[in-house]
Amino acid sequence: MKKIFSIIIFLVILTLCYFVQKGFNVSEQKVIKIEHSSALTPNTSESIEPSDTFVEKRSTFTYNDQKIQYLLIFPAKYTQSKNQWPMILFLHGSSLRGQNLDLVKKYGPTWVAEQRKDFPFVVLAPQCPEGEDWMNKPDILVALLDDVLKKYRIDQDRVYLTGTSRGGNGTWYLACQHPEYFAAIAPLASNPTIPNSWNKQMITMPIWAFHGEKDPILPLKNDEAMISALRMQGGTPRFTILPDQGHEIAGVYKNHELYDWFLTNNRQR
Repeated sequence: MKKIFSIIIFLVILTLCYFVQKGFNVSEQKVIKIEHSSALTPNTSESIEPSDTFVEKRSTFTYNDQKIQYLLIFPAKYTQSKNQWPMILFLHGSSLRGQNLDLVKKYGPTWVAEQRKDFPFVVLAPQCPEGEDWMNKPDILVALLDDVLKKYRIDQDRVYLTGTSRGGNGTWYLACQHPEYFAAIAPLASNPTIPNSWNKQMITMPIWAFHGEKDPILPLKNDEAMISALRMQGGTPRFTILPDQGHEIAGVYKNHELYDWFLTNNRQR
């Protein structure tokens, strides 16, 4: 009798071990499945709460021991949709350098984005530190672009670059260094450096440059030389000379025509 009872106990324990082990395997498989699914999920955009007006985000970006602070301005409709949006990278002029991000909203696409409810772009506006120059910052600007493109719903085929004065110089330089990022550029009141060798994407890139006829700071001839050099390479840039105007031509950014023109251009592949 004791022998039979022992056998029964043994069988019960064996049965319990079987079901416990089976349950463990199922649980383990579920964990593996969840991890596998997560690994296959692409990076998702950072969420922004729905809003009836524009949303402004401020942050600091670090790359290779360099730091740069920046503004991101999202239209209200961005927050209410799941669509990808065109974006403008705006490089300000020398007078807006420093550590006060409010300066970056003084003029340009940043100002327009907060004034016009129907503005159809996200605006990325870094601030150049005091005493520094955009032409020394192509690496951190491209790294910042990569970071923003990864985090937010930006249409990578419709990223546009513009800047005025020192920011216009930076626009030419960054586009020459990394034309693969931009669908079109619009430098204002600039003093561009003509490259020794041309990137084919730069030559064929849609460009609309602006310059005041009577600019006493960065003479008209500087932009004229760049436009001429591009045309000699086979490019077809647009060039608008503003009669009787000087160096301060940021009023161009209030013109709907510039933004309409941006949207006619997609990145070349």
